[in-house]
Amino acid sequence: MPKQRRIFMETSATHLSFHEPRRRRRWPLLLSVVLLGSLGLGFATYMEQPASERSPSAALPADDTVRAATERTRLEVGHEPLAPLAMATTAPVQPAAIGVSYALPEGTYEGALPENTATGILDASSAESYAHPALAAYGADALEWNEHVVASGDTLSAIFSQLEIHSHLQPILALGDEARDLQRLFPGERLRAGKREGDLETLIYEPRGDHYIEITRAAESGEFVAQRQEYALESQRRITHAEIQQSLFLDGSRAGLSDAMLIQIADIFGWDIDFAWDIRQGDHLIVVYDRIFKDGEYLRDGPVLAAEFQNRGRTLHALRFAPEGGDPDYFTPEGESMRQAFLRTPVDVGRISSNFGPRRHPVLGYTRQHQGVDYAAPTGTPIRAAGNGRIVHRGTRGGYGKTVIIDHGNNYRTLYAHMNGYRSGHSVGSRVRQGEIIGYVGMTGLATGPHLHYEFHVREKPVNPVTVELPRAESLPAKHMEAFRKETASLLAAIETLRETQLAEGATGAGT
Repeated sequence: MPKQRRIFMETSATHLSFHEPRRRRRWPLLLSVVLLGSLGLGFATYMEQPASERSPSAALPADDTVRAATERTRLEVGHEPLAPLAMATTAPVQPAAIGVSYALPEGTYEGALPENTATGILDASSAESYAHPALAAYGADALEWNEHVVASGDTLSAIFSQLEIHSHLQPILALGDEARDLQRLFPGERLRAGKREGDLETLIYEPRGDHYIEITRAAESGEFVAQRQEYALESQRRITHAEIQQSLFLDGSRAGLSDAMLIQIADIFGWDIDFAWDIRQGDHLIVVYDRIFKDGEYLRDGPVLAAEFQNRGRTLHALRFAPEGGDPDYFTPEGESMRQAFLRTPVDVGRISSNFGPRRHPVLGYTRQHQGVDYAAPTGTPIRAAGNGRIVHRGTRGGYGKTVIIDHGNNYRTLYAHMNGYRSGHSVGSRVRQGEIIGYVGMTGLATGPHLHYEFHVREKPVNPVTVELPRAESLPAKHMEAFRKETASLLAAIETLRETQLAEGATGAGT
């Protein structure tokens, strides 16, 4: 059949014409297909090559010493001791800053570590011969040990399956509180399973910290028993000086203080210093504390033992002391408690955006008395109870939005407004303790941004929370003063020596 031809007609005001349509050129499309096909064949050929041929630098060593973090390591423990497993350690980096840190000689303070920080099973000779100190007890039993390092996304069930002990999962979880820690695994933690003839005899769980969980099969009953064991810890006394140029946390970090240590310092002096308002350039901080080590590796910082803070021309001291039969607390050198009956600021992070007194209301537009202090902070920032007391109001209160009012007794009340939400578990009538979270910063009610509106009432009259004189907590009883002075004398002497050294040098610098 002859190929049909299409004829198009065009018309205009002057003529009528017929013509064939223009043929489209298809060679650019064909060329694109050919090029894409060539690239695909080349990529497929490249992917079929071994990894060592594609990139010589990516070639792995012939042995199996390099393993992924989640790969099991199988080792045999018999009569012949094994060399310890290789563990990578990273030395802490000391940042350069305006500050100085010294190591104090041992024995300058007694009772720095709790009594249960060492056990007889953990000793240096055992740690040298086995990968974990607890394995020394099983060295002669020829147990077969498997190890798993927890990685992100791991589940306890999957780990037990890899260790080939999944049938023991439910019996172990039913042991109680000690074994229940296995349900809260974090990356980097280790589990070691010791088996005899394929049956689990011992499971060792090593969380990050100063202890490990040892689960063993009792010889008589054949049932598992879980025990919490403590590592042998070492402590090193440190004294650090920092000069404030910008903020406590920024300059303290530059001087080598950890975030946890700086939070402790803020909690100790927070009764007398508003760290959002009172900090000035040129303030000085000296702190004495212990650094805790496990097998020569830094583990954490201990509690603040003594501290001195020079702020706005005044010098504050805090000394840690535990009265006989009581809990440790912080006192001035005269034995007065560092704690006050109320927190100076109910939020840990924030700045004063509006002070107490007359002001033009940002929403209503006219001037009226501002009966509290506003702390600007991100939405969701925790709000803490300024003191012990009972909640008398918890709900919406007009322009205040979501509000909590606490009655502290002795004619004291505090008000917290513009909350984003309340802490669960509280209601009107609930009793709260000082520092307990009661809600979160928001901007409910008449507010132009997220902040806490905080009021302090004395005898039903609002007063300035920043300048009001707050009552102190109970002082140290007289019967404990002699022991207190004896125990803290060396700490005060160390602080005074460092202060005089810094003044004599005329400038501070980083060092250890």
